[in-house]
Amino acid sequence: MQCINCGRELLPDTAECPFCLEKEKQKAANKTDRHKVYITLSFCILILGLIAAGLLLFLPKSAFQRELEAAESSYTIAALCESYPEDAGDERYQLRLLDAADDIEKRYNDLSSGYNQTATALRQLCGVDNAVVCDRAEEVWANVECMRLYQLINHSRTENGRSELTWEPDTAAAAETVAAEYDVAGMDYQSNAERLIQSMIPDAKEISISTVFEVINAQDALVQGEERAGDFLPLTEERRTQVGIGAARDAESGLWSFFILMQP
Repeated sequence: MQCINCGRELLPDTAECPFCLEKEKQKAANKTDRHKVYITLSFCILILGLIAAGLLLFLPKSAFQRELEAAESSYTIAALCESYPEDAGDERYQLRLLDAADDIEKRYNDLSSGYNQTATALRQLCGVDNAVVCDRAEEVWANVECMRLYQLINHSRTENGRSELTWEPDTAAAAETVAAEYDVAGMDYQSNAERLIQSMIPDAKEISISTVFEVINAQDALVQGEERAGDFLPLTEERRTQVGIGAARDAESGLWSFFILMQP
């Protein structure tokens, strides 16, 4: 007589296969042992989590953390980042700093804060030891510099009896793409600039690109443009009235390069 499960020879009239029965008992025992291990590990993890939470709760706060919690404005937060760049780089504070960068841009656009205050705060945020915060602060700073240059160009055109230019979002997006290409490829950006513009504004005609490289800020870019007289089209061109501006900042030197696109 053979067991129908394992095929082993059994004694006649055997009710249960002892081999299979032993195997099932062993499986049950192993399952119980694993269950005990899982419970023990879960309990250890819970205890370690409670210890870590207790340490975070009762350890004394750093000077940066205390002052950050007391800060009442985004500009105060930015100033703290300059004083504590490494502490400010902790991921625990990342969202707070990103919110500060967004608020600084909003206040500049709402004209509730001036350029100097805005640029100073963004420079301070760019010094934080956190790549995500630095990238966002630099993006906001580029937006601020582009808008300031646009305003300065229109002010100069008005003073010289010329019509104001109109900010065109698609043209601005193309200008930002060209600026990003320059940030990556340096002066080799020129080989791809026309293709990038055509891919973003396929129906555009007579687009002109004016550039100013390695200047301190938008004001300095305007000064250099004025020195170039008729070569700097944003100040003199009358046929092209729609404009968009992109900017790239060299982190090492802190200097800006501007890319001004104009179309009819």
